[in-house]
Formats: sequence, C-alpha cells, structure tokens
Amino acid sequence: MARANPARSPYAATRHLLKNLRNVRELRRNPLARDEFANRSNDEALNAIGARVNAALPVHNARHAAILLRVDAERHDPRSVATDLGLSMRQFYRERRRAHEAFYAAYRAEARQAATVEDGFARQLLTRAASLADSGETASAVAISHDVLSSGGDPAIATEALLRLAETHIWTHRFERARAELADCTVILARSEMQDDRGTTMRDRAQALALLLEWFSNGPPAVAQSRNGYAARGDRTCFVVAAGALRRGETQKAAALLLDLTSRRYPRAADFAVDLLTLQAEFANFTAADPSIAEGFFARAAALADEHGLRGRAFFAHHQLLLTRWLRSRKAEDRRAYRDFVDTADPALPARVQSFLTFAAADIEVTIGDPRRALKAARTATSLATNHLESLSAQGLVAGSLLRLGRLSDAAMEAAHAAETAHCEGHARVIPIAQRVRAHAFFVEGNRRAARYAIEESVEYARYFSSPYVLAQAQALRRRIATA
Repeated sequence: MARANPARSPYAATRHLLKNLRNVRELRRNPLARDEFANRSNDEALNAIGARVNAALPVHNARHAAILLRVDAERHDPRSVATDLGLSMRQFYRERRRAHEAFYAAYRAEARQAATVEDGFARQLLTRAASLADSGETASAVAISHDVLSSGGDPAIATEALLRLAETHIWTHRFERARAELADCTVILARSEMQDDRGTTMRDRAQALALLLEWFSNGPPAVAQSRNGYAARGDRTCFVVAAGALRRGETQKAAALLLDLTSRRYPRAADFAVDLLTLQAEFANFTAADPSIAEGFFARAAALADEHGLRGRAFFAHHQLLLTRWLRSRKAEDRRAYRDFVDTADPALPARVQSFLTFAAADIEVTIGDPRRALKAARTATSLATNHLESLSAQGLVAGSLLRLGRLSDAAMEAAHAAETAHCEGHARVIPIAQRVRAHAFFVEGNRRAARYAIEESVEYARYFSSPYVLAQAQALRRRIATA
C-alpha cells in the first residue's frame, strides 16, 4: 500500500505528524516537521517537534484535545472515542476536522514570520519551474515543484506547486498524474482560508487545467461538453473555452470569447499574455483575415516569450510566424527559413508542443510543400495523438500526402476511414479534408459520380466547420469536377 502523502493538505500533514511523533523517517517527509532536523541531531529534533505539538494542543477544548491525542496520536478506535465523548460518527468527524484546523493554526503560528520569507522564495522557485517546463526541461521542473510542495508553508504555495505539476504533466501527456494533482488542488481550494482573490485566481487556473486535460484526453468537443462547479469564468478558463471553440470551427463563439478576454484591462502573467497573443494570431489565420495581422500577433508573442525566458512558447510563436509568412508569400526563401527553423526543434520540448508542431508541418507541406515531408510529419503526428479527433486529423493529412504522391488507392482508403469514423463520432472538422481527398482520388480514377458526392459533402461541412481556406480548396475542386 502506498504511503500517505503528508504534503497533500494541512489536514493530511497534521494527521501524519501526530501519528508519527517518534518516527524520524516519516517526520522527515512531513512539511510541518522536516525543517526541525536541519543542523540538529535526531533526538534534538524530536524534542523540538514534541514541544511544538504540546504547545499547539487545544488544551482549552478538552473534546478536541481528546480526539487528537486518543485517535491520531494513540490510534484508539474512532467509534470508541466518539461513544466516550457522546458524539455520533458524523459529529465526531466534524469535530475531528475542527480539532485539526485549530491544531494546525497553533502549530504554524510561531513560525509564521519565517514562513513569509520561505513563501517568497518558494514562488521564485515555482517561477523557475515554469520556465524550465516551458523550455522542455520537465524533469527539473517537476523536481523543483515537488520540493516546494514537500516544504509545507502556506496552503496557497502547495496549491501553486500542485497546479504547476499538473500543467507540466498535462503538456507531457502524463494525464493520470495530472488528474491526481488537480484532485489534491480541489481539496485545498475547498478550505475556508482560500476564499480571497488569490483563491479565485487559483480556482480559475485549476478549472482551466481541468478543461485542458479533458481536451487533450478526449478532443476539443470535451471542452464544450464539460460541466464544472465554478460559477464564474476567469481569464484562463475563458481562454481554454475560446481555443476549444476555434479548434471545433465555432468561429463566432471563439470571436465573442476573445473579445471578452481582450476587453479585460488589467496586468496579466507573462505566460498567459503570450498564449492570448498566439490565440489571436491563430484566429486571424483561421478566419482568413489580412495575414499581416496574424504575423504581427505572432511576432509580439515570440518577443514577449523571449523576454520572460519562456523558450517553448517563443519557439512555437516564431514557428507560427514563419509558417504564416511562407503560406502567404509562397516564396522559396520563406520556405527555406521555415524548414531551417523546424529542423532545429529541440526534441526535449513537451509532447503537446511537438504534437502542435508536427500537425502544422504536415498541414503546410501537404498544401504547398513537399508531400514526402508532409507524410513523415503526418505519421509523427499520428504517433503523438492522444484522442480520436487528433488521430483522425492526422489520418486525413496522411491521405492528403499520399494523394499528392500519386498513391491514389492508398489515399482513398485512408480518407474513407477518416471520413466514416468522423461521421460516426461527430468530428465535423475532419470531414471536409477527408472527403476532398476522396473526391480528388475518385475524379482522377474517372469515377465522377462518386467524386461529385464526396466534394459536395466536403463543401457543405467546410462552410460550417472549417476555415475559409479549406472551403476555397473544396470549392475549387468542385468547379474542376463540374467542368470536366
């Protein structure tokens, strides 16, 4: 059986402390006790911890003292203690929680001034962890976040550390770990002392990460279908919902949410500001606005990310800038600049960033580049996919690459599977591309009837669920088939 984690919450820490008052090994794991072992012998540390425990016991409340000593320290049967105190089990557990809250507050009181300094240093460490995670140094980021989490201190620090761990694990596709860390956050955020503005901000981050986790696990539709317990929609939650809407092709909803976000006038964290600029650029690209608008947003995002040491975000924004420039100009020098940059990508970048990069590479190469590079990128994207929509999108790109390579039967087979599965599962954005590939393959093979049916469906779905660029491609092929 796994050992209890005393860093999970103050309640877990106090229970663990009282249960292990003479166990040096366990006390060194406890955020309330571990610092007592610094520059002291074990016996001295145990005596110091014992003195702090005695001073923190609620002697003015005999019931609370009895619960802490008999149940937690001496491990008596809770039912027997509840009976002795004249409490029902429901009353007992309520009183036990209150006893631990009072004990925790008293135990921490004498170290509160030192904790303020420690908390400031902890936040610096978490900022460093964020930068490392963004740059692909995830092992170091996780180690730092775990150290901060294990050091105790303000519950807000523990929450920040858990959120940092959850975010890192989401972007590296370690979804089960992220779920556990977000569950621990929920426990801490439910406590009364986390109801201030700082608590509201953290709830927003936790909600946004929970939505992102569902997105990466089950696809963008999961963001729209998700239901949560938070009434208000903060910046980060609104951002994830907007990004999910854009990925689903719901441009009106994405536009409304982006307008809401950009109208909120107050300072923002650097990572969020970069993400917002990047999403604005992607929206401009998707809606076929002036390409210079998207390029301007991407350039600002890259510069801001560089300024704050967010190497992963800087790389992605600069990548998108070069991609947009090549797509607009179709010049050889812009193609060369894009490819040279892509070839320098750090393989240590988080799996989610690598996934975004390979999907983008496959998309532009199959459209205006080299189909062999497109096929390689599309197959890499398939291996990085974490949900059905991504797998089907990658399959559609594989089909498009095979079509450009002249492998018509292979292309038609891949596209048919992608289109049929997308129909069954409701992934409308996959259908325009898959059906366009099928139509093209049928047309080249001389089956004009099948080609007309496939291209009509491609145009219809592209009109409602895809970008103007994809719609224009489908309409061009429809005209070609109609006039042949």
